[in-house]
Amino acid sequence: MIFRRIYLEWKYFTKRPWTLNEVGKFWDQVDDYDDINARLYPYYQRFINSKKIFFNSVKKNFKPKKMLDIQTRTGKGTIFWKKEYPNVQCFIADFSKVFLKKTKINLKKRKINFKDLFVQNLPLPYKSKFFDLIVCYETLEHVYEYEDFVRELTRVANHKCKIIITTPNISWEIIHWITAIVGFNHSEGPHRFLSKKKLDTIFKNNNLKVLNYNTDIFLPFNNKISVNLDKLLMRILPKKIKELVCLRHSYILLRK
Repeated sequence: MIFRRIYLEWKYFTKRPWTLNEVGKFWDQVDDYDDINARLYPYYQRFINSKKIFFNSVKKNFKPKKMLDIQTRTGKGTIFWKKEYPNVQCFIADFSKVFLKKTKINLKKRKINFKDLFVQNLPLPYKSKFFDLIVCYETLEHVYEYEDFVRELTRVANHKCKIIITTPNISWEIIHWITAIVGFNHSEGPHRFLSKKKLDTIFKNNNLKVLNYNTDIFLPFNNKISVNLDKLLMRILPKKIKELVCLRHSYILLRK
């Protein structure tokens, strides 16, 4: 079993190019996605941290009418932001049919109305300047044509649209490998982690202004001591060090 995991991780890391369809088929097989992430401290922090830096940079009178949750997985991002903006119209999109089905079940349980889209190719079938808010959690690294993908997000973003993008730090590639191989975490499947320099260049080239940015999570463990120590380190570590060693980049972007 462990040798198969090693083989698969090497395959995912080295294969170029890959398609959105392949990404979707990979996630279709991750049946225990929610069960695994429920025990991982870093998972829900993607939402908590992005909310913190979002409201540190976005005015309170911002009231989005249409929100896109791109690669929604099981709908956690939609549910999280629907609480903040109860009147927003929700659009969910995913590369995985299984994830899309699970999201639809989760949203219906919470009586959240939505429109859904199964994505296999770009461009996205939405009108230009359509959305006021776009959330994109841990997705950019799974899209081979990532520059085209960001260009599409920019196209469907309305003037003054806010875009939340989180993506793993390139320095954590080996850690993701190891945790997937030993069975502590699910595999990342087809992916490529991007450097902060590359991310900044992509956003600049697409006329996206960085309203806020940070990195979070140095100790990804669930026990109370580790969590408290991680929070302490996030307060005292220099910014440049955190950019190099922390788990996740989080951006709040403005469509100019």
